[in-house]
Amino acid sequence: MTDERQPLSPRRKNQTIELAFEGVRYQITIGFYQNGRIGEVWLNGPRPDSALYHITQDACVLISHLLQRFVSPHTLFDSLPRAPDGSSASVIGAIIELLMSLPEAEAP
Repeated sequence: MTDERQPLSPRRKNQTIELAFEGVRYQITIGFYQNGRIGEVWLNGPRPDSALYHITQDACVLISHLLQRFVSPHTLFDSLPRAPDGSSASVIGAIIELLMSLPEAEAP
């Protein structure tokens, strides 16, 4: 991992995807670099001003900063604990798992 951050263009392609985790529905917006690599993730979800809302917002900022420093979604996912059945243990893991499912997750 490098500490050099590759900022995204102010005008960039993005995609919004629905995610359900433990009965809560979220909308995830993913921003891409021109080459198709994932560069940021934003989330709309549970009630604004709830603890879960703030935790997921903070997590998305951290995930975005790691992606902009060339840490892949696969590396992030491999670093997180999982539920006993192998699924994501938290909504944060579910967000990263969603990123891994995109073809762009493999781009250099």
